Amino acid sequence: MQSNKCFYKATKKGTIIKVVNEIYLRDDIPCGHDSCKECKIKLERRTTVEDRALLSNEINTIDSDKILILDTNVILHQIDLLEDPTIKNCIILSTVLDEVKSQNRAIFNRIRDVIKESSRKFYVYSNEYSTFTSITRENGESPNDRNDRAIRVATQWYKSHLHKYSIKVLLITNDKDNLKKAKSLGLDCQTIQDLVFELSDKNPSLVDKLSDPNDDSNEKDNDESKRFQYQEHKPMSMLTEGIKGGKLIQGIFRTSITNYREATVSNREMEKEILIQGIENINRAVDGDIVAVELFDQSKWNTPSTLIMLENEGVEEDDDSIAKDSLISKKQPTGKVVGIIKRNWKPYCGAVEFKQDDNNTTTKTSTGLHFLYFMPIDKRIPKIRIKSRQVSNLIGKRIVVAIDQWDKNSKYPSGHFVKDLGPLGDKETESQVLLLQFDIPHHPFGAAVMKCLPSPDIMDRVTSADMVGRKDLRKECIFSVDPPGCTDIDDALHIKDLGKGIMEVGVHIADVSHFVQEGTAIDEEAANRSTSVYLVDRRIDMLPGELSGNLCSLMSNVDRFAFSCIWKINQHTGEIIAVEYTKSIIRSCASLTYEQAQIRIDDKSQNDQITVNLRNLNSLAKILRKQRFDRGALYLASPQVKFKTEELGGDPSDVEIYQLRETNSMIEEFMLLANIWVAKKIYKHFPGCAMLRRHPTPNKAAFDLLTKLIENKGYKFSTTTSKDLADSLDSAVDKNDSYFNTLCRIMTTRCMSPAKYFSSGSLPYEDFNHYGLATDIYTHFTSPIRRYPDIIVHRLLASAIGIQSVSLNLENKTISALTENNNFRHKMAQYASRGSTQLHTLIFFKGRKSVEDAYIIRVKANAFVVLVPRYGFEGTVYVSDPNSSTATTNGGGGTSNIYNYNHEDQTLGNGIHTFRVFDKVTVEIYVDDSKAHDQKLKINCINPNISFVPSDDIDSNNLDDILNQENNINKSTSSTSSSNKSSKVRKQPENIKSSTKPTSNKKLKK
Repeated sequence: MQSNKCFYKATKKGTIIKVVNEIYLRDDIPCGHDSCKECKIKLERRTTVEDRALLSNEINTIDSDKILILDTNVILHQIDLLEDPTIKNCIILSTVLDEVKSQNRAIFNRIRDVIKESSRKFYVYSNEYSTFTSITRENGESPNDRNDRAIRVATQWYKSHLHKYSIKVLLITNDKDNLKKAKSLGLDCQTIQDLVFELSDKNPSLVDKLSDPNDDSNEKDNDESKRFQYQEHKPMSMLTEGIKGGKLIQGIFRTSITNYREATVSNREMEKEILIQGIENINRAVDGDIVAVELFDQSKWNTPSTLIMLENEGVEEDDDSIAKDSLISKKQPTGKVVGIIKRNWKPYCGAVEFKQDDNNTTTKTSTGLHFLYFMPIDKRIPKIRIKSRQVSNLIGKRIVVAIDQWDKNSKYPSGHFVKDLGPLGDKETESQVLLLQFDIPHHPFGAAVMKCLPSPDIMDRVTSADMVGRKDLRKECIFSVDPPGCTDIDDALHIKDLGKGIMEVGVHIADVSHFVQEGTAIDEEAANRSTSVYLVDRRIDMLPGELSGNLCSLMSNVDRFAFSCIWKINQHTGEIIAVEYTKSIIRSCASLTYEQAQIRIDDKSQNDQITVNLRNLNSLAKILRKQRFDRGALYLASPQVKFKTEELGGDPSDVEIYQLRETNSMIEEFMLLANIWVAKKIYKHFPGCAMLRRHPTPNKAAFDLLTKLIENKGYKFSTTTSKDLADSLDSAVDKNDSYFNTLCRIMTTRCMSPAKYFSSGSLPYEDFNHYGLATDIYTHFTSPIRRYPDIIVHRLLASAIGIQSVSLNLENKTISALTENNNFRHKMAQYASRGSTQLHTLIFFKGRKSVEDAYIIRVKANAFVVLVPRYGFEGTVYVSDPNSSTATTNGGGGTSNIYNYNHEDQTLGNGIHTFRVFDKVTVEIYVDDSKAHDQKLKINCINPNISFVPSDDIDSNNLDDILNQENNINKSTSSTSSSNKSSKVRKQPENIKSSTKPTSNKKLKK
């Protein structure tokens, strides 16, 4: 039977067109219940599995005496609940599935995963293709009303169809109109809340997972409702009209990392970010939301806050913090949030707020539920109010919570419990939190991915077909140099003397693209993950271990496929005479560590071929490195600290500085050379869609504050060109303090933007440059085992040299979409890695205190930030209570002193002590475990002595005090500013946003 579906839609030009879809209705689509003999016969008549799947989408069947038919909003709002194994025996109509897919693709993917679980008994019924349940839209009927009617018609059919088997059919919907109409038809129906409370006797945690977006707030704190009254958000129609008319500005909302009551909104069309100050003006926006902002009159524009109001242990502070401090004294466009265009709410990790000795944070309701406050690890996210019947099971746990709504008269958003991650402070639990918090894909590789893997012995059976277009280099003296314990070896080198002062140098990179074919399941998984993630005690691989640790890894004494870049180089001048790109097969003769390679180079008694080759490579690398730095490449420093453990996977027992040797720089130099030359090659052949990497030239104004600080120390500091900057850093040497130069280099990185991937078709050539490396063009080619961009580059290079075709859909748009994900995943991987070192640092300091030297690197109105070189981390030292209305502290023999802040000179003084950037102080480090749900690493300054230690971050209960304090501080700052007016550590800066937090012993090259 044929049926036509007609609908109208508007084109991009505004033209209305009629669309007609032909639908072929069937009378043999099974209902999916095991008791139905009639449908079993229908199903058995299907000749193929594919035919069955076409009819029912899923072939799981239901065997319960009660089935649930879910409407669209139940799935959209209650997906966390539906993922609980307790919820079973559900019918998902194709109408509902299509609606969910069109409204929220992420939730659609999640419900599909639930459907695939055979134990869950979720069955998809193709009601739109059934002669019994298909309907047409009536005149004047809205699409939503039509779909609601389709759900009722399907429910009515199921009820009559299964009546003779005594199967109860229950429609689950929270739509009042749908409920009313369903009941008028004699259908059994329930709200999701009613269903959950019925099931909660067997599983109390179900109530906690219940999202309640339509809560009438009848049990909320009346005092809270009276005290807080946010401005009503404008409806979407007004927002759209205001944005089009230029009265409102759309942008991404970003909460300050150190001040929860301050944020910025970025818009591509505006040169400066819009400053949002005050809880009222933030108006319930949450970090990451897309908002509409109304700008204030220019007379009301303001400068950013100079207060540190909270310490955020869970999120890495922006690395360009020094650059941002340069702009604090300048007024910015200021406004208020008047509407939310798109929420960026997601599940948040954290813990229920409680005191170890007094659990007084709950309020019991008439239904037996307790109101609790959930504290997200990310302090940019406000507290979330949740309800629970199992308080004792949540206390002392890391849990995940999702936000449901934020009423205008509610101080905090309300949400629901999603899942329990494990005990607070447990290393496994906290590591899991990091992966979730930074959105690191860490699920096991699926069956489809594993099917893409070749046989483990494939490299033992290399055929002539495998060698087509591939050069046999197995007789060359090729070796690798990596950190100790490295199993994902993706690069190796060789060098040989061709005579007449010419050296042949080869860089051989694992040919991952040979095993990861374009468009396969393993390719899609690698593209999504984008990068391997290195935590202190584990590695989250981008590719399955069979590839990353075996078939692709260039281990010694085994045949491996590679992609080689081979140069002829003048050994005296470093001039590149010729270059060859080829796929190859190699057999590495040695897998060395940096230390082993360095020992060989330094030991004059060793003169075997590998050692001689190492020395030749090192000599040539020095020439190439000098040329790079003569062009203006930068030496940038960052403490490289690693943890020592007594046993594998154990808690850290000590921390030591990671030693960088000449061999680190040697390997790095040739990896850079390969990346530069491959970039030139792929750009020549694909000028509109080459995958490249750039590091933009910093804005000169970003260096203003740092320039003044360094020049105040008596050094000339020029940032006109990268060469001027490099020379300035080389000359900033304090004979009395060897760490001063390192500190200058660390702080220089804070004035720069990060390096990013981009498509060559998206920018003009003059913007391709990599500032830190002083090269016009650059890409990533040398680490395809752990970076997806390198796989793309391998495919482009293979096509450029004519040995492999490239996808026909490859274009600037495709590459740009890939680079967006690559940049995001790279940043999240860095954050997770740094979070892991913070976690292990916290574990290391539990039960111990340490007194160490530290250096001030930032000064604020009520605190200063120090860097502790011994352990490579930063911390905040408060000089005044952030909760007081006057910035005072007791210090210097118990005398109360007001600290005056001078932003321009970055000083903070009280007449007894003056703290400045670059000052060396003595600090005491320990773990503050006064709040079990929020343990922190604390730093007290003990020389000079500051006796004040804040007991907590600012709480929004103290809103009036905070506002008063900010005004007092600003006045104090303004008057102070007026009165005050009459051995080097060298590290390659490609990963320009290197952290000053401790890093694990992972790959530090490339």
